Amino acid sequence: MNHGKRTSRLLDGLNEEQARAVLHTEGPLLVFAGAGSGKTRVIVHRVAYLVECGAEPSGILCLTFTNKAAQELKERIRQLLGAESIPVWAGTFHAFGAWMLRREAHRIGFPPSFAIYDEADQRSLLSRCLKEIGVEKTRGLVGRLAWLVNMSKDTMRPVHSFPFEYTIDPQTVLSLYEEKKKASSAFDFADLISVPVGMLATDDMLRNKYRARFSHILVDEYQDTNTAQYRLLMELVGPSRNICVVGDDDQSIYGWRGADVGNILRFRDDFPDAEVVVLERNYRSSEEILKAASTLIANNTVRAPKTLRAARGAGSEVVVVEAQDDSEEADLIAYQVMLLLDGGASPTDIAVFYRVNALSRTLEEAFVRRSIPYAVYGGIRFYERREVKDLLSFLRVAANPGDEEALLRIVNVPPRGIGDRALHVIREIAGSEGLSLMEAMQAARARKTLKGAARKGLEAFCSLMEDLQRNIHGMDIAGMLLYLIDKTGYRDYLLQETDGVDRVLNVQELVSSAQGQNDLVSYLQEKALLTTADAAQGTKAVSLMTLHMSKGLEFDHVFIAGCEEGLLPHALSCEDSSQVEEERRLLYVGMTRARRRLVLSWARVRGIYGRQTYQVPSGFLQEIEAG
Repeated sequence: MNHGKRTSRLLDGLNEEQARAVLHTEGPLLVFAGAGSGKTRVIVHRVAYLVECGAEPSGILCLTFTNKAAQELKERIRQLLGAESIPVWAGTFHAFGAWMLRREAHRIGFPPSFAIYDEADQRSLLSRCLKEIGVEKTRGLVGRLAWLVNMSKDTMRPVHSFPFEYTIDPQTVLSLYEEKKKASSAFDFADLISVPVGMLATDDMLRNKYRARFSHILVDEYQDTNTAQYRLLMELVGPSRNICVVGDDDQSIYGWRGADVGNILRFRDDFPDAEVVVLERNYRSSEEILKAASTLIANNTVRAPKTLRAARGAGSEVVVVEAQDDSEEADLIAYQVMLLLDGGASPTDIAVFYRVNALSRTLEEAFVRRSIPYAVYGGIRFYERREVKDLLSFLRVAANPGDEEALLRIVNVPPRGIGDRALHVIREIAGSEGLSLMEAMQAARARKTLKGAARKGLEAFCSLMEDLQRNIHGMDIAGMLLYLIDKTGYRDYLLQETDGVDRVLNVQELVSSAQGQNDLVSYLQEKALLTTADAAQGTKAVSLMTLHMSKGLEFDHVFIAGCEEGLLPHALSCEDSSQVEEERRLLYVGMTRARRRLVLSWARVRGIYGRQTYQVPSGFLQEIEAG
């Protein structure tokens, strides 16, 4: 009787499809959970129901993609069952891999106390490997090698199957990297999945041990799994095949980092007798928002059909705004946000999304002008980005050669051989002779104090700054920046990095922002105030973020800027239909973050690399409007 009451309580408030997913306890289960359909609630209630039905809690494995999601899962299960603690294993894929390796790595010659190398450790070791084999560490090489080793392990593909633009053989470096890692008893982040996969696949006793340990496996955000994570799951699923995966193929947006949407679409091929539940009742967005989002995503060919139905009312219409240029677009958004705030909306209920970080610049400036509190979520504010600060530091030194902080930032950017030892010599000259750092550099140059690459680098830097001082007269700020970028080779320097394209877009945006401005001192003062403006005190701020960062969040009011061809879909995706479909999913994710109001905007003219470029609206907008 009590058991029946508890079971009834676990089903209270669930709709028919959610209850079906919760009550399915044996055999494979695929839950297609549309945006805002309560998937976390289904997972929590399903785990609680399994425990109520007698499943051993320690035999339930819940895998998520973030620690926050895992903690929320455990806390909600504990509250639902009214227990102090529930020994369900809930955590990220990488946390599970580390947990397993602590117990089993001795089988492959590693101690339980092995180290885990983070990104900085990995890059440092790769740098040492390059030095040891006598390869010059050109800009971007270490980052590309790190990407290569991680992608190879995540996708279970050989290194040589990936494009590599550099002249060296990456396998030589990566083999040494693996040797040194093993000698240090260390695993990198990608190893935490790929190594357990290898162990389970080759050791029958070990595989049977973990299959016996976990009677039920539940996976959240299954559409985001990569090949290594998929293989791990297939090794862990025992003869009972009690695996439940929850996800939404329409929200698969991480293909660029190895995620394979095919994993969720192939689940029924892996388990032909799988129960399939589709959660289509959306508890987040208004009917108009869902209609627009559904019309858009229906244009994807690689997807499981589903139609979201709004539990809320019709709501206001989705608005598409056309602006004359990007400044007007930003000002229109800022004005609408101000009206919402004046009407009593909380800043935390408002968000602005964009495809590339560079678009935040005009938005940030418009928000500052209207004193709207904002926070760049998961990113760096435009004027605090490295490439922007580098170029502004060049201008700061041109305006004030005594600005030592700016001078130290740029003296070896791009790298020109002026290292710590050379700077130590220059500082000694400045201290002993009462000179500024720039004056000491000029003295060291004239006296040929430095040797080798440092002497050449100092000569090049001093000549650059002298040329800048001579030639900037009569130029506007944009002209000065273009001159700097050309003379320093700064664009090519950025493009050697794995995220170089995004950084170049930020540089282009900086140049555009400076068009027509001529007073260098006033310009630098304005930017300094923007950089130090405390625009986001506490948490009461409007959120600005990329569309990728918006996944998993929700807001009453959402604005999506830059809905133009070349931006959304991104120009780099336009040659590949599968990538265009991922871009469409990305916009769909952004649209379905909105609860009450959704505004999509585009600009006829956008400043790109110092030029005004005529834009056309994204084809995605036409798909929405056609619907």
